Amino acid sequence: MISLRLMKTETIKLIVKPNSTATGVYGIYMNRIKIKLAAAPEKGKANKELINFISDRAGVHKKNIKIIAGEKSIYKEISIKSDKNLNLTSRLLSS
Repeated sequence: MISLRLMKTETIKLIVKPNSTATGVYGIYMNRIKIKLAAAPEKGKANKELINFISDRAGVHKKNIKIIAGEKSIYKEISIKSDKNLNLTSRLLSS
């Protein structure tokens, strides 16, 4: 028997501030979620920390999270694939 799982994709826009004292969500600005990251913006460290942070908050495997815009910018757009309804914006802002 073959089991099919319907994957949904959710896209969110972020403003990311690397080199912060701690990693966390710090509100909304210009319709983007503001996230501060402790990692430095060098050799992809901040992007890796961002994906780990989103993965932990959303309960989604890291391989299902992609930076689709802003790889080298503070303005980023990420997509998350999941078989459940994430409502990621609410999850990020609630914790």
